Amino acid sequence: MSTRSSGKEQLFNPNDILLSITDLDSRIKYANPEFCQIAGFSLEELQGSPHNIVRHPDMPKAAFKDLWTFIQQGKSWMGPVKNRCKNGDYYWVNAYVTPIKDASGKNIEYQSVRTKLDDHVKQRAEKLYQQLNRGEQPFALKYKIDQSFWFQATFILFFIATLAATLFSTMSLFATLPMLLISLFTTIMYMKWRTRFMKVKQQALEVFDNPLMSYMYSGRNDVLGAIELSLAMRKAEINAVVGRVTDVSIHVSENAKDTSIKSTQVAERLNQQKSESEQVATAINQMSATVHDLARTVAETAKATEHGRELTEQGQQVVKTTVNAINELSTQLAEVDSMITRLAQGSNAITTILTEISSIADQTNLLALNAAIEAARAGEQGRGFAVVAEEVRALAMRTQQSTEEIKDQLQELKANSDNAVNAMIKGNKLSENCVSLSQQTGEALVQIHDEVSLISDSAAQIATAIDEQSMVTEQVSQNVVRINELTIDCEQSSVEATSSSAELLKQLDDQQALIKQFRS
Repeated sequence: MSTRSSGKEQLFNPNDILLSITDLDSRIKYANPEFCQIAGFSLEELQGSPHNIVRHPDMPKAAFKDLWTFIQQGKSWMGPVKNRCKNGDYYWVNAYVTPIKDASGKNIEYQSVRTKLDDHVKQRAEKLYQQLNRGEQPFALKYKIDQSFWFQATFILFFIATLAATLFSTMSLFATLPMLLISLFTTIMYMKWRTRFMKVKQQALEVFDNPLMSYMYSGRNDVLGAIELSLAMRKAEINAVVGRVTDVSIHVSENAKDTSIKSTQVAERLNQQKSESEQVATAINQMSATVHDLARTVAETAKATEHGRELTEQGQQVVKTTVNAINELSTQLAEVDSMITRLAQGSNAITTILTEISSIADQTNLLALNAAIEAARAGEQGRGFAVVAEEVRALAMRTQQSTEEIKDQLQELKANSDNAVNAMIKGNKLSENCVSLSQQTGEALVQIHDEVSLISDSAAQIATAIDEQSMVTEQVSQNVVRINELTIDCEQSSVEATSSSAELLKQLDDQQALIKQFRS
């Protein structure tokens, strides 16, 4: 706030009412927009600040002393006040300060209603406040003249003078009687009027008995000035009531508009909530249908899975049989291998025997050749032939023995060959069984593949259904969140509307208490 006065006066509309409310320590609790505008402060700057934030240095301390003397006694006070703006300008007001009381009659706060000050009152206030600041007391405040008393004394003296003139007059009684009667009648009427006048005076003093302000508002310090002051006081009271009622009405109207807006917002949010609820219901229906489809798909999948399990068991059984057949085939093939080995060994033995026979034959041929040679040499001699014959015979026996052995080996070889053939036939049958079982295994695996494909398709359908359900669930979640937000907003609007209603009721109660206080 500026510490110097700019000397520029600010004027406001005669219809404007500047309203402020302070606590008992004169700290501002509330100021209406008109007060804030002309003072140049925001409501936030004024709230909690001492009311002397707008005090002008030209205001004498005696005026505020006079103010506190009245309001601390629970009485209203009225007077011209010069206030200072935030920028250093000033403005004059006709201030009406009223103590606001509780039910027990105790002061709880002070209300000040300011209106435009009459120019002639402002002129007297400027001169008088300058005198008070200099410590001077105006002459009119030192002596109080009761003009009605002097009027009454004048009438009485006139009546006495008339009576004396009548008694000592040389005129006849009948000549002076009319004058005497007129004087008596006038005096009696004046005394009656004075009685009523004094009653009015007393009523005026009961309204506001303040010689300083009587002179300030009327320019005189007498009974008529007190009556004029009381009339001005009543007018200020009416302005105070009207100002407070108007301010409260403005707040009531604003609260009503705000409540109406809040109600409209609540209605809109309820409509939104209804729409969201309908979407939730639709989503739930979709979810229900999806769940039914999912349940059906799961049932089909379970059935296909059970069938697949059965086929798998059959396949396992077929595979087990195939394994057993292959084991048997392996055993048979081992026997065939053993027989073939034995055949190979027999063949080897035959080969050895044949080699021996070939050797014997060679020796026999050689001996026969030698015998032929010897025979050719000896001629008739037969000793050599006998030896040769013996050798040939021995070789023949050996050949015969070998032949028998070959015969036995060949028989055994034939028997083993027959067994090998039989084993091979049995192996072929087992191979055929293995092939058949393998084909059955393949068919079972094809069926298992088909069932697994069906399960896979069902799983894909389940996944799709779950995705759809997830999307629907997400939508339901969003709708529920939105409904919750709308519910919170509705609750907040309801709380604000309740608060506004409570504030409205408080203002109406304060207004009613203020009106009741003024009426009393």
